Amino acid sequence: MRKPPDGCRYWELDRITFHAHPMVDYQTKFVKSKRKTLLLKWFLLLLLFASTIGVPFMVAVDGQRYPDLTVAPIFWSIAGLFWIPLAAEYWRQTTVVQLAETYFTVKKFAQRAKRFDYSDILTYNERLDFGRGDRFNVLTVYLSNDFFIIKSNEFDEYELLKADLLTYAQPTAYQKVMTPAERNRLRWMIGGLALFIVANIAFAYLAHDPANPNPARLVTVTDLVDKVHEDRPKGFLKGVTFSLQTYPAFSFYVSRRDYDVHLDGLKASIRLQQPIELLIRESDYRKKIRKTEPLTFGDKFSNYKLIMAFGVRQADSVRLRTPRPVYEPTHTNPGQRTFLLSVLLLFCWTGWVYVDRHKILRAN
Repeated sequence: MRKPPDGCRYWELDRITFHAHPMVDYQTKFVKSKRKTLLLKWFLLLLLFASTIGVPFMVAVDGQRYPDLTVAPIFWSIAGLFWIPLAAEYWRQTTVVQLAETYFTVKKFAQRAKRFDYSDILTYNERLDFGRGDRFNVLTVYLSNDFFIIKSNEFDEYELLKADLLTYAQPTAYQKVMTPAERNRLRWMIGGLALFIVANIAFAYLAHDPANPNPARLVTVTDLVDKVHEDRPKGFLKGVTFSLQTYPAFSFYVSRRDYDVHLDGLKASIRLQQPIELLIRESDYRKKIRKTEPLTFGDKFSNYKLIMAFGVRQADSVRLRTPRPVYEPTHTNPGQRTFLLSVLLLFCWTGWVYVDRHKILRAN
């Protein structure tokens, strides 16, 4: 039997030779962003979602037979202007890089991993950035039809990634790029927000009731007082809310601007579980309490559970009545709402133009 070549074994059997070449033992490397950084990002997203989406939603539906659409949709429209650029920024951030012998995979935040060949890397750019008082490097790797970003403050093995990925890549000037999928995703978000804003403007006109020049008729509702609550944003008294035992679905509100006297001592003067007389509009009484008259669109979706009270009387301790004429509610101010939301539409148009100014990476 002949001596086998170096690094190779063979067996000669029936004049057929089989060679077994040694395998290259290449260890696949998984490089992940710092766990603390990733958890912090998810925490901030959940916190922002709760404060901008969850809380307004809970306020809009809390104790309401019909959701209150007077404030929450405007708040959501404004929040959308922050969510879209935030989502775009998060989508660009790399969380995991897997380095294999002939290929590598990149997983961006909340997205599926993509596989690339090392030959797909064309150029790269490394620049210095600042955040929370720290300086860190930002590496942008440009591929033939994609790109990804790695930050030195998020990856402990930042230098390892540079060495393994950029062996043959050439540096280039930084440029704003985007994949077709990212551009389409942002366009859908911006277009969806614009349609939501337009629907919000339409709501203002649908819910608006024409002003009636004649004063409204008032009727008295008598019941036991269940709860009394002061409306004091930032310590300034705006009004007092009464809850009555027979009508727990409604809040009877005494507004400070309807009276020429201070209401600071009103809550202390009210005795709970005792009869009280509240003066309300006859239309509210017929529509919401007696249900003998149909509700308008504005009655349903413009703070349905709120009933304004223009007079309060309890035994001889409290005697209060507005000195001003009372008119039927118009629910919304279409002109004011249209102006505000038109400004938001202008921001949507600006965002659309900004997205279009990015270079789009396409496969050759």
